[in-house]
Amino acid sequence: MIRMENMSEFENYRPYWPETVIFWGAGTTKPLHMKTTKDLGRAFQALAEASDGEKEKKIRNAIDEVLPKANEQIRSEMCALLKLIDSDFQVQDEEAMRILEIPETRARHLKRLYDWRAVKLVIERCPRNQDHQFSLDDLYNLLDVHIQSQKGIEVEERFITLDRLISARRTLDMLTQLMHAIGYTELIHNPETLPLYQHYHQFAKLLAERMTDEGLLRATETDFDERRFYLFSYAVISMNWDPIFLWLIFNAHKELNSKKECPSIGSPPQPMKLFNDLAHFIAVRNVEGKKPFAWFPMNETAVQQLNDEEYLTGRRVRIGKFYFPHGCHGFRQCPKCGKLTFYLGNEWLIDSPSLFPPQILPSLSPRMPRSLEEKEAMDAGIYDAVQCIHCGTITETHHTAITMQTQFKAVQPSFIQEIQNDMKVALENARHIIFAGYSLPDDDFIGRIILSARRKMDSEKVKCSVIGFDRDAEDKWMYGEHLKNYFQSHENSGLTNTCRRVAGIFGEKNVRAYGAGFPNVFMKNGKADKEKVEEMMRVW
Repeated sequence: MIRMENMSEFENYRPYWPETVIFWGAGTTKPLHMKTTKDLGRAFQALAEASDGEKEKKIRNAIDEVLPKANEQIRSEMCALLKLIDSDFQVQDEEAMRILEIPETRARHLKRLYDWRAVKLVIERCPRNQDHQFSLDDLYNLLDVHIQSQKGIEVEERFITLDRLISARRTLDMLTQLMHAIGYTELIHNPETLPLYQHYHQFAKLLAERMTDEGLLRATETDFDERRFYLFSYAVISMNWDPIFLWLIFNAHKELNSKKECPSIGSPPQPMKLFNDLAHFIAVRNVEGKKPFAWFPMNETAVQQLNDEEYLTGRRVRIGKFYFPHGCHGFRQCPKCGKLTFYLGNEWLIDSPSLFPPQILPSLSPRMPRSLEEKEAMDAGIYDAVQCIHCGTITETHHTAITMQTQFKAVQPSFIQEIQNDMKVALENARHIIFAGYSLPDDDFIGRIILSARRKMDSEKVKCSVIGFDRDAEDKWMYGEHLKNYFQSHENSGLTNTCRRVAGIFGEKNVRAYGAGFPNVFMKNGKADKEKVEEMMRVW
């Protein structure tokens, strides 16, 4: 037992964590025409209802409606894919195989993996709202409750077996990835959205410059191998499956790190570099290279070694936490060794055409194999092939590690669990939480994490900033009475609903809101503005 007179020898230990945590939701990329969950549900419903008709023309019309900006080849391939994996169109296999440029063996493989017909049948069972629209969450919930209970489902006297339900869920995951990959392709080739996308890159650059200035200040206050120096004051929790924001931050850091005038710190002076910690020792497929080698992003182990002032390592490093608690379209989990490979394309460009992993559709695969194994897979029509960095096994789209916001959570891969654990601690220690385009839906596990973490938080010290979009909102932050007046005059707005959900956790006086949405929250006079970024990020 420790004697009381010796207690004075001990000091409080409070490990440093970022003061600000950003929830990055679908509302942030909606201006870039990336589909939200609601948009995906509407798209799948339109395709399913069109597919119920006898004429192929109805499907093509629905695809044209759902993907109006996609090029002709992509729309033709999408139509062929849906026909191929729909048992109602078996007679059309030869034509579909010709359009998809695949042999019969690949066609049979796709039909075993995916079942569009089963998706359509389950959609029939989903409840509809007053506009006759169903919720994608309801569709996943319906699938998950039956899959986890190991039972099939009956739809209008037609029984769907368990194996078909599993294929249906796999089909939804595949189509979600496909829709977002198509959306990104439209984004970078559209003269209307590309300039807007470049503003987001400016935002990422301002965040990087902010972390550089912060590092220069903290270098005078603490040792370089201490967390208070090397951890950014902000962390990102991406609720989106797309890697867009991470990619912009990666590029912003790379640009700053490559500058000749990169600031130096310490004695003797060494350049200060910025990187990201992905909360798991993830192997990223080397962005530029001829072979599928691994590139490992920074983590705290490497940073402490590089920042040890006893050694001249050639650089001092700061890192920012970036979490994908729902996984990412770029995550491929190897079916053989179980390890994770993160795919981020083939070139360092903010508008890299290969940022998303190669897809099933040939037009959405760069077809740039980096090994004999990848070449053989692509020659066999497996255009979504990515080789596992660890053991060399070929992975495909259905090996993508993403999770859905449903009420029935399956056991997560170990790396997803590790990311969620680290993220939970970050939330418990945050002083400022930004809900950026994220509405805190009731059925999301994140909401439960925040609620449980609240007991360890002093709600007086946790400030919350809600960023949403309302056409009537002004281009400024609303606090106190101003925010209450907005609630009264906009009772049913999405921004009001989100603010009330957040206030129900952290208290109304600890919530402020910005209603002009993205990218206005960081824009002024047509460009990303340093002062507006500071106003958004500061612990108010």
